[in-house]
Amino acid sequence: MTKPTILIIAGGKNSRFFPLNTYTHKGFIELLGKPLIVRALEDLEQHGFTQIILVVSQKDNRPKKIRQWQEQYDLTLDIRLVLQPEAHGQGNAILHGAECIDGDFILASPYYTNMGELAAKLWQKKQESGADCVLLSSPSKNPALEGILSIEGDRVTGVIEKPAPGAEPSKIKVRSVYLFDQSFLKVLKETNQEEYSLEAAYDTHCKTAFYTHVETTASLPSLKYSWHLFDMFQALMKAETTHISEHAQIAESAEIDDSNGPVIVADGARVLSFAKLVGPCYIGKNTLVGDYTLVREGSLEEGAVAGSNTEVARSILLSGATIHYGYLADSIVGQNSKVGAGLITANKRLDRAVIKTKLKGTMIEMGTNRAGVITGEDSALGIRVSTMPGVLIGAHAQVLPGTTVEKNIEHA
Repeated sequence: MTKPTILIIAGGKNSRFFPLNTYTHKGFIELLGKPLIVRALEDLEQHGFTQIILVVSQKDNRPKKIRQWQEQYDLTLDIRLVLQPEAHGQGNAILHGAECIDGDFILASPYYTNMGELAAKLWQKKQESGADCVLLSSPSKNPALEGILSIEGDRVTGVIEKPAPGAEPSKIKVRSVYLFDQSFLKVLKETNQEEYSLEAAYDTHCKTAFYTHVETTASLPSLKYSWHLFDMFQALMKAETTHISEHAQIAESAEIDDSNGPVIVADGARVLSFAKLVGPCYIGKNTLVGDYTLVREGSLEEGAVAGSNTEVARSILLSGATIHYGYLADSIVGQNSKVGAGLITANKRLDRAVIKTKLKGTMIEMGTNRAGVITGEDSALGIRVSTMPGVLIGAHAQVLPGTTVEKNIEHA
């Protein structure tokens, strides 16, 4: 029996991922030297899924780039790009992609790096149960904040979004990987296209079609907000072991400590005198760790620079980002961003309360009491800049020397 097509949705504006959402979809971000979507495609190939439909927005509609990835990572998948011209929601993106699909399909996001494993679970469940559609599920700790399944035996009879406390039909939540048949698309087309059109459509469809579910305890990292990139880094590093490339330059006085997690140093990296790397830590291709610099529990992506006398703690420098002589904690510096000497990031409130930041006019809890700064692509921070906890600085923004940044700065 032919395995279903994989429909990957990588369109939309990703506005909640501010400030890391301008050059490309969040699923195309490189972490540990490889785009997240490539990790997902590799896992799909390992589990025997070969037909891929990738729905993208105009900024990612680059067939040449996909071909380059296929050659670079030896992918033999049949990948077809479909353009979603306008960001009209997930339901609209599905309908664009589904025009290229004849049979069953599995819907997922591009940053699920274990996508092949999850797709295999759904496909096996369909074959065993004879169901029309299969939902991925797991136990819920916060039913009031999630989509909760109504279940009769092995059959899903409905999905209730964010039920009132005490009104939950079960303690099982739906996860965002799904196996649908063609009849689902007819219901989706007839559903009003808005933010939750997908959920509304499968809640309606399961009243007439045979839906079942398969539980998983596998990690399914979210990238709803930009700071979720830290969780993704930790998840990826758990699968790694220490590796120091023979093509890297490590000073004799440099120290590598992998007692609490692996340390990876890639080809062309330079780690200078009296620098220290503490795992889990990734030092990417052609990066520089300067004299007397400490990098602990963080990542320098390809071409990034942490110059002399700098502490990079639990932070990520995306490709081409640079900093020197400063303190960067619990922060993300966007692609090709430049940080002048003397940066100090405040990463905790004085009262140690959970940190909030403002997105789309609403204050959002970041889920931690430890958060520094996140900058968008090509931003520039002058010398002696200080940032308050949870500050977001947009792409191409410029911060003048000596400034204390207390509020978010939009894209320039």
